[in-house]
Amino acid sequence: MIAHSLYLMLSLLSFTDEPKSAALIQTLPADGTWATFNVLIKANGREILPTWSIRSVGQAFHGGKQCRLIELEQSSDSPEFPNTTWRLVVPEDQFGNEKHPLGKPAKVWRQMNKLDPEVIENMEVADVLFVTLLKGPIQNVKTEEAKEKVNWQQGDLECAVVSGSSLIELGNAKIEWQHRVFRHEKVPFGFAGARLELRAEAGGQKTEASIQMLLRDHGDKAQPKLPDLRP
Repeated sequence: MIAHSLYLMLSLLSFTDEPKSAALIQTLPADGTWATFNVLIKANGREILPTWSIRSVGQAFHGGKQCRLIELEQSSDSPEFPNTTWRLVVPEDQFGNEKHPLGKPAKVWRQMNKLDPEVIENMEVADVLFVTLLKGPIQNVKTEEAKEKVNWQQGDLECAVVSGSSLIELGNAKIEWQHRVFRHEKVPFGFAGARLELRAEAGGQKTEASIQMLLRDHGDKAQPKLPDLRP
């Protein structure tokens, strides 16, 4: 009986050690922090090389809470991936381990190419693929035993790897995601990169794609792209 109880306790402890979620951005760095990522997208026999950036560009008191202004930017020469900047007002109490702060913004704007910024009421409706990427895996989430080396401009990072899957269903379309998220405590937002495999099926047609994003550089004194947008 005692041995059985110890086994159950150890099983429970092992289970609770596993992460429950792995959103790309979780930790809150000093204001002014920025990071850029090299991105490689492979789909339909093509390779696309956008650059993605994230930066903390100010603070605001909104809805009774202290908030951080976060900008996410995509720079690209490909028309399928237009230059896009998201600006989010995120309560600081939403940041933390196993949280998804960018999934609970108090206010969101989006600017595509040179169009005027627009208020986004629902990020998932506006861009479900982008939101799924930010959310990270939500099923079969686990921390891998082996670490992954991420090479960036100042050397190598031995990163913890959180893996798992997620699923999008839109009408008769289904997209299955396999996520590998790379974490390191010494880089902004705790995020050093990710690799994703996508398998889509719609109307009997199947497509596969992959996304790799790896840290290129980071620093402080971030400059906002949309400084006039405040809550």
